[in-house]
Order: sequence, then structure tokens, then C-alpha cells
Amino acid sequence: MFVVRWVRLLLSLPILWLGLLALYFKQAASIPLLTAAWVVGRDAEVGRSALAATRRFKGRDEGLAQARKWLERSPRPHFAAMAGLLSLEAGRLDDAKAFLARGRELGDEPFGRLDWLEYAIGEVSGSGLEVARRFEARKDLPPDLSRAVLAALMFDDLLACRFDNAKFRAERFLDVDAFAPAEMALWALAERAGDEAEAKRRYARADLPPAQKSYLTFIGCLAVGRREQAEEVLAKLRDQDEALALRAEGVLKSRESPA
Repeated sequence: MFVVRWVRLLLSLPILWLGLLALYFKQAASIPLLTAAWVVGRDAEVGRSALAATRRFKGRDEGLAQARKWLERSPRPHFAAMAGLLSLEAGRLDDAKAFLARGRELGDEPFGRLDWLEYAIGEVSGSGLEVARRFEARKDLPPDLSRAVLAALMFDDLLACRFDNAKFRAERFLDVDAFAPAEMALWALAERAGDEAEAKRRYARADLPPAQKSYLTFIGCLAVGRREQAEEVLAKLRDQDEALALRAEGVLKSRESPA
């Protein structure tokens, strides 16, 4: 069985390389090539890449339909994870939860997509911080999810006025690697301390898409008591990203609610 698996994998490599090359050059031909590479080699990450290419070039609904078909034909946790993430993207929270449960039933998923799905469901349903706290001590999370968890906990520390904790988290990560949300947390702390030069430096170093930067600016302003500035940023965010603006409004309402 081991030999057969390796033979299949070796046979799939030329097709995989062509598919990845087509994907690099943003060609829809990557879809049949990556699909063929998965059919031949049965590698989980190749199957996930084929679904991601389908999502990219044919749209979310087509990607979701394909993930459902592959999950029925070849029950694997990575297909359940992709179906769940695409369901969540489509606003189908109950479907996403069902795919998460199905994926957990099917076994381990080594690329962390089921963990990402669990965290994303938490973010949508209001329990993202609870999931982040559970994930904090884990050493097996994919790097992108570890960063998301760190960002969630770091900005929770800011909003809860645990400023030393937020500073520690941000500086500890920046000692290892660049991380724009950490720069934004340190920007907010510099604003709080009245250090304009440091605030300007940190803000400039935070390389983020405009909507994400606006959202973290809003959180930072709110955390350090700049309510008027936070509301100005929120008005800008509404024009940039409706979903992030709704999330920001939820944070604002939670701050206004009595303890």
C-alpha cells in the first residue's frame, strides 16, 4: 500500500507542477490540472488547492458544490474543512458547523483547516475569543491561525485595559517576525503614552489592507479612550468593508452595555 501511494504521488507530480504554474500565472487551466493531480496522487493538500482554484476562478458557489461532491465521493477531513469555510463565506453558519462536526468525525486534518474553520465559526457566532483562549497553548496550529489567535488575544488585552499584557504579546512576536497587528497594538499604546514619534513609526510599519487597518485603528482608539476618533474611523470603515464595520459596531455596543 505504501509503495502504491508513492507511485501515485510520483505520477501526479508533473501534472501538479503544471497546475501550480498555471495558478501562479492566474490561469483557470489550473483547475483541471490540479484536479487531475489530486485524482492521481490523492494528496490532501493538492485536493485543497484544486478547490481553492475553483473558488478563485469559478466562484464560491462552484467551489462549495465541488467540495460537497468530493466529500461525498471521498470522505476526507480536508474536504469537510473547505466545504465548511466556503459555507461560512456564503453566510450558512449551520452548514459550516455541520461540516466541522463531520470533519472531526473523519479524523485528523494535518493542515489545520478544521481548526481554522472552528475559529472562523467562533468569530461569526461571537465566541471567537473563547476559541482563541483554547487555542493559545497549542503548538500545532498553522502559522496563519497562530497569528490570528495572537491578534485576538492582544486586542482583547487592549480593550480590557491590560496594557502590559498587550505590550508583552506584541513585542514578543515582533522579536521573532514582522506582524502588522502587533505594530498596531504598539501604535495604540504609544498614542496612550503621548509618544507621537513612536506612534507615527508604528503606524507606518503596519502594512495592512485599508479596511483591516481601519478596523484595528478603531479598536486601538477605543481601547485608549479616543472615542470621538474611533467613531470617525468607524464611519470610514462602513464605506470600506460592511462586514468589518458590523463587527466594529458590535465591539462598540459591548463597551456601552452595563457590566
